[in-house]
Amino acid sequence: MRRSPAIAPPAPTEAEIQKEAYYLWLENGCPVGRDLENWLAAKELLLHRHGHGGGRFRRRAPLSAPPSPARQLGANN
Repeated sequence: MRRSPAIAPPAPTEAEIQKEAYYLWLENGCPVGRDLENWLAAKELLLHRHGHGGGRFRRRAPLSAPPSPARQLGANN
């Protein structure tokens, strides 16, 4: 049986990326000079949400957060 080709979901629009980048900027304390980093993170996040996969970014963790004490090497369990 022959399968029909899968139709790729639409890529996020520039307006969607802009909005998500703004939210990331707010979540990270409005840092100066990180606009490109926020833009790229927002694009990757939205590509993942739109089903394009390959995204590694998780929105809940701030971009500049230090590792949690429990995850540092040598932490007592």
